[in-house]
Amino acid sequence: MNSIEISVAICTYNREKYLPQLFSSIVAQTLASERFEILLIDNNSPGNTKELFAQFSAAQPSFSCHYFLETNQGLSHARNRSIQEAQAPLITFLDDDAFIAPNYLESLVEAFTQYPDCGAVGGPIHLHYEEIKPNWENNYLNSLLGYFDKGLEPFVFEKDYPRGSNMAFRTQIFQQIGMFNVELGRIGKRMYGGEEKDLFNRIYQAGIPVRYVPQAMVYHCVPLERTTFEFIRKQALGTGISERLRSKNEGRLAYLKRLFSEKIKWLGSTALWFVFAFRGQFAKGNMILFFRFWVTRGLLYKHEGR
Repeated sequence: MNSIEISVAICTYNREKYLPQLFSSIVAQTLASERFEILLIDNNSPGNTKELFAQFSAAQPSFSCHYFLETNQGLSHARNRSIQEAQAPLITFLDDDAFIAPNYLESLVEAFTQYPDCGAVGGPIHLHYEEIKPNWENNYLNSLLGYFDKGLEPFVFEKDYPRGSNMAFRTQIFQQIGMFNVELGRIGKRMYGGEEKDLFNRIYQAGIPVRYVPQAMVYHCVPLERTTFEFIRKQALGTGISERLRSKNEGRLAYLKRLFSEKIKWLGSTALWFVFAFRGQFAKGNMILFFRFWVTRGLLYKHEGR
């Protein structure tokens, strides 16, 4: 009888330096090793990803480790491959530049057991700065770096949804609502997104509950290069482009609604600039306006943001 309860999917591209830290956090899990499997989906990484995983697997003989090469480039392709290969009734996706709290997997399994009607869960994501915080960092923009925290109490999501660094699903749900949209999400160095929002929109349309689990903590690494002006520009452009693709795929009305919401966000961004300017924190306010400008540009125009 298969005792594996959850598949741990690591979809990776060219992030070898972070994998040992992620592997160590998996070894430290309170959930017994026979209760989970590890799937590493190598999305054409040019380095020694396969060798690193082989070394990890050899050092942990009690772990069920499986390596797969996904030649179709893109995070959505890699995630879909992991869904196809998963042998457990639950699956969680771990970013290759993140690491997890010791009780992470146990918290996910407990949540799904406690709420049998729940189709997906997600928890908080805190930032792990490798060097220093940027001077523009603030609560309105730190989600660009992966931050996500909805407090200490569990609840059922309504309009919001879990973020990609910390989300888990009942594997069977993908048979009902479909896989990740391969036109969205990261593809190599192209910084698109929107695939998670698209997926959760379909989950909500199907009437499937999604819960927030505050005990399931993930830490997202933030190297210095991810805090630069140029990186944020590319990420914001990618966000706008992805929102244009996602909303247009839902229909003209959805795209018009997204444009209207962008106008509202401009009002909010402008108000925040004045708040930060009043405090003398111009770097924070200026980056908010730059971010809004780049998102709007991607939303309106066919710009690749490279």
